[in-house]
Parts: sequence; C-alpha cells; structure tokens
Amino acid sequence: MQFSDPGQQDTKWVAAGPAILASSIMVAGFFATLVLMNLDALRPKVGDMVVYRPHTVEQDIWQLQVSTADGQAQCVMDPAVMADAGGSLVIEARDDASRSYRLHWAGPHTARGSGDCAGSADLTVTRTDLQKLANAAGGFGIEHGAFIR
Repeated sequence: MQFSDPGQQDTKWVAAGPAILASSIMVAGFFATLVLMNLDALRPKVGDMVVYRPHTVEQDIWQLQVSTADGQAQCVMDPAVMADAGGSLVIEARDDASRSYRLHWAGPHTARGSGDCAGSADLTVTRTDLQKLANAAGGFGIEHGAFIR
C-alpha cells in the first residue's frame, strides 16, 4: 500500500492559491470596468468640459496625437503645456457608432513646437483619449470635485 503525503498537496495550494486568487480579482476587475465604461450614465456627455487651470502644479509628461474634426491635421495634446497657460475642452458631439467624441479646444497652446493647435481647434478623440485628457486636468467640470480650489 502506498500513502500520499498530505503535506505535499498542501504545498501545491500554498503556491497556486494566491495566483488563482490574483487572477480571479483581475478578471473580475476587468469585467467591472468594461460594464462601467458602457453604462450611458457614466459616459461623458455633450456639454461636459475639461478645464486646465493655468500654472497647475501637477503636470503629466505624456502626449496624445489627435485628429482635427475635419481629418486634415493632427494636434499634439500635451497636458503639461495645456496646464501651464490654461485652456479648456468642451464636448460638442458624441458618435456612438465609432465611440468617438468631437471636442473644441480653446486656449493658448496644446504643445510646444509642431503640432500645437494654439488658439482653438475642433478635434476628434476616442473615449479612452478623452478620459486621459480629463484625468490630466483633474476630471470633468469647472471645479473637479466637491471642493473649489
């Protein structure tokens, strides 16, 4: 008769248990995010604004390249430059079929050098890019939360 070592089976679960738990949490988080992003109540709406306050301390070091609404040019959106002098984005339209938004930029500069859409520009962005631009400014709206800064 051969007996199995119960300690050996426990060792397998000690190693595999945390990996299975972490994977389960990641999958649940993915599906929760997917559901939340598709809820109409949580989507940005026409008329929502993203305001970059002049001389904001927090500055992101990434850039986005987005198309103008007519598709003829590209604008570089650099949140550090946009926050340095201030400006705003207003959602003018939402296209559910292509999951894109048409925005209007108004402000001194969007980037340094080529690709700067200084003054104003009508842009087309994806939902993900719009969320990145909003996050860099602190959120949607003029006051970005419950407290006025």
